[in-house]
Amino acid sequence: MRGARLDLTRDRLARWRERHGGPGIPLPDELWAAAVEVARIEGVEVTARALRLDRLRLEARMANEPRSEIVDATGGSAFVELDARRLGISSRTIVRLEGRDGERLEVELGAGTAIDIAALAEVFWRRRG
Repeated sequence: MRGARLDLTRDRLARWRERHGGPGIPLPDELWAAAVEVARIEGVEVTARALRLDRLRLEARMANEPRSEIVDATGGSAFVELDARRLGISSRTIVRLEGRDGERLEVELGAGTAIDIAALAEVFWRRRG
């Protein structure tokens, strides 16, 4: 299932191509930037295929394009509720987070330890790195 951001970017590109595009006419930087953001969420292969872009050019743009401040892949705020009773009984809990840049954070919690996981995740995913 494709993401909403990919579909929106695909529609923007289609409209631009109808008005301005054709073989050999370069895409505006703002459309490339949108494609890069989608590729960071959906992956280069999926994005290049869906947007009909050259995969190598998209990868090159990703390497040179600064990351936006938008972190949430759903396009808006999201709330996740966990029922702790269904997590199982254990003397320890491990929380693992992974950023789009490959950075990882692992926190091991002992029995009875309480932390704000949502706040931890938000700080981790919004960091600059």
